[in-house]
Amino acid sequence: MAALLLAFAMDVSAEGRKIESFNYGWRFVLGNVSGAEQPQFDDSQWRTVNVPHDFQIEQPWVAPDASERADNSDPGANIRSRLSSRGFKEMGIGWYRKTFTPDEAWKGKRVVLDFEGIMYVGDVFLNGKLVGGTDYGYVGFEIDITKLLKYGEPNVLAVKADTREPNNSRWYTGGGLFRDVDVVITDPKVYLMRHPLYIATPQVSEAEAVVSVQAEVACYNKQAVKAEVVITDAEGNEVARKMQEFKRRQSTYEYKFDDIKLQNPKLWDCENPHLYTAQVTVFHADGKMADQVTERFGVRSVEFSPAFGMKLNGKKVLLKGIANHHSLGALGSAAYPRAIEKRIQQLKEFGVNHIRTSHNPYSVDFMNLCDQYGILVVDELYDKWLDQYCGGRAPWALLWQKDIPEWIKRDRNHPSVVFWSLGNELQTYWHIPHADWGVTPYRMQRELLKRYDSTRLVTVAMHPRGRHMDTDSLPAPLVHETDIASYNYRYMYFPGDSKNFPHMMFYQSEANTSNMGPNFFEMDLDKVIGLAYWGQIDYLGESGGWPAKGWAQGVFDISLQPKPIAYT
Repeated sequence: MAALLLAFAMDVSAEGRKIESFNYGWRFVLGNVSGAEQPQFDDSQWRTVNVPHDFQIEQPWVAPDASERADNSDPGANIRSRLSSRGFKEMGIGWYRKTFTPDEAWKGKRVVLDFEGIMYVGDVFLNGKLVGGTDYGYVGFEIDITKLLKYGEPNVLAVKADTREPNNSRWYTGGGLFRDVDVVITDPKVYLMRHPLYIATPQVSEAEAVVSVQAEVACYNKQAVKAEVVITDAEGNEVARKMQEFKRRQSTYEYKFDDIKLQNPKLWDCENPHLYTAQVTVFHADGKMADQVTERFGVRSVEFSPAFGMKLNGKKVLLKGIANHHSLGALGSAAYPRAIEKRIQQLKEFGVNHIRTSHNPYSVDFMNLCDQYGILVVDELYDKWLDQYCGGRAPWALLWQKDIPEWIKRDRNHPSVVFWSLGNELQTYWHIPHADWGVTPYRMQRELLKRYDSTRLVTVAMHPRGRHMDTDSLPAPLVHETDIASYNYRYMYFPGDSKNFPHMMFYQSEANTSNMGPNFFEMDLDKVIGLAYWGQIDYLGESGGWPAKGWAQGVFDISLQPKPIAYT
């Protein structure tokens, strides 16, 4: 039997999975053009762009009209004029079209479009037919186009991206195909699903680590599935290999490789962010490769306690970080890897070890770079749990059931992610739309989240942390539901809440730079998890008023030049 399994492991002559970038050669036009989704539409006068692309950053600044006044009816929105929150760029629609002839080698395969995001909402058409889209552009999605492709002739892929209305975001979002687009080609009968791997390290020590690898496989054959996992270290040396045969129980199933042991593992931490690679291959019954997926991971342990805050690999670590929006200054919201890397390198140079993704999932490249550079991430899904701030096209209550699985499955293998955040400053709107202070929606979301990752704690960022802006004597009910009490700016309540509720663990999810020093040193640094300074890098949007185009209270300006306060 061992010899037979080895034969299967070595026979990888089949093509397996192919991923082709669809980032290049799109036609683009600004405006809501009638009929732009139709194959016969003439786009010859449109300009050619590559993605990632942000069409909003290219638009002129729009000064407020003299009649525009600040709107104080929404306490969390900071609306000084109509476009102040969105960086004084006009809202609008952009169309993208890409004409391609499918490769004949795709015939008989499963062909999937993979969009990492469309800002802010988007619709996707293939040959004039609406085939998919998104109502919350920060989260990716895929579209199976296997049966819709026309071989031997041009096919037209069209995308309509809409920034929505000014009040649908409290900051500059950008617009368009702002992240990667790929085509994924797999075997049609046996293949690994979207974000198929779940890699955990339930036991970690310097002498030995246990790695658990779970793979979600689709199998439309009746035969059993044979699967192999191979783990290599950062230098490419093989450190573990395991082959298993799984009985076919249903057409899609999660197969688990248990108790893969690594001797003398190289642990992932902020100073030495060692990354292993797991390669999972699934085989047909005849031993030919069906599909293969590779993903990096880190071997590390994370512990939390009211007594010490957070430990990484058994050592106390204090989160010293920032909370910023996803945009990249003058480059807009397009997710350029090198621009993201430059920011991370500079932050690390100035002693930052932590980033909170405020208030939405960032790009895949951002997550990979945090793994690579040893940056600890608090990964956040939403701003407010309101229709208005989640794209504004579909009810938020209909979004989270789809968004949470996609978000968690995409990010759960990153060693940089230390805990999850489901939202931000929810108490500002405690009575809308749920009169129980958000407890019920939090419980439902957390229950769904835990189906996809049981290894991390879950929180939401509070502001204020009490029951009312003016009555902050007791923590709001939602605080007691969270695993970690995350307060924006209200660090002065940590001591009293700790005394009254000894089980609580505290994280200052936003701290202001104007009070730098007190909001750090007045915390009990031995017991708190840490803090994230708000807007540490200046950004577009949330302007205090024209002619300022955005937030300018960070320690780095919008071009990343350090201000004097950066050296304190």
